[in-house]
Amino acid sequence: MAQPTDKTREGRPLPPGKMLAAVRRMILRTYWATAKRSYQHGNYADYGSPDWCALPIDDPRKMAGLVAFAELWRRYGDEIADNLNQALTQPATLTERATTAALDQAYRSLQKQRKEAA
Repeated sequence: MAQPTDKTREGRPLPPGKMLAAVRRMILRTYWATAKRSYQHGNYADYGSPDWCALPIDDPRKMAGLVAFAELWRRYGDEIADNLNQALTQPATLTERATTAALDQAYRSLQKQRKEAA
């Protein structure tokens, strides 16, 4: 990746504001490239999870978790919204709701699929 320089193409010194802008662009490009690699390799915490919340704001894995969530929402957003609306308007009786064990099993299954996909 190219490093910012303090000279223009013609060799004149850059004004301080332009140098600062170049450094900021470089930082953002590096951050985004690292976040993208983390996402592609499955090296991120799930959005909203305690692990994700514990990550510092400048950790690229935090952005990767956000990207993963956005991708899931893009793919399944309508289905999720429909299911949520149905659950809110017609809640299931207690005997029809999933048990904690069933939810734990579903979570483990999703985690396994995510690791296999990475």
